[in-house]
Amino acid sequence: MAKLVFYYGSMNSSKTAQLIMNAFNFEQQGKKFHIIKSSQDTRDTKIKSRALNTEMDCTPISHFVEILQLVQTHEIDWLFVDEVQFMDEEMISTLALVVDQFNIDVICYGLVTDFQGKLFEGSKKLIEEGASLREIKNQCLYCESKATHNMRLLDSKPVFEGEVIQPGGNESYVSVCRRCFREAKNESEREKRVI
Repeated sequence: MAKLVFYYGSMNSSKTAQLIMNAFNFEQQGKKFHIIKSSQDTRDTKIKSRALNTEMDCTPISHFVEILQLVQTHEIDWLFVDEVQFMDEEMISTLALVVDQFNIDVICYGLVTDFQGKLFEGSKKLIEEGASLREIKNQCLYCESKATHNMRLLDSKPVFEGEVIQPGGNESYVSVCRRCFREAKNESEREKRVI
């Protein structure tokens, strides 16, 4: 029986590296798979891992119909999904349909919450669809607690307003624990009141 799995973690927790390592192992074993990602991730048409310093081909997806076309035209047993948090509800429902009706395992990787601490639409829908949740742990940049939040930076300062989808890496985001996130947010609000 096929499964729907969601590997989630904060920024820089090696989500894409783990996807690439799994895909590489599958390739070595002759398993049939395909990699997709949301076209909302405009950084590249490949998936890249800074941890492994490597990349793999993938298909950017912008509509749920493209997922159905892909599984109907490619003979695959596994579908890997990177940056799944950027997918909309229809795309996530289609991934669940791929599992249930096409008997294809769908393994997703992504963030749960945005830089404001709110659930991404795609991640929320994955949880609602009953995906098996697997946490990829990471440590807070500022203390030794578990990183649970993604803090956006602008000129090395935390920001808590702006467009939700803004792809970026180490230059734009850091992984922090809830306490450090809250402290930075409170400090930012105090500074705004002073101005």
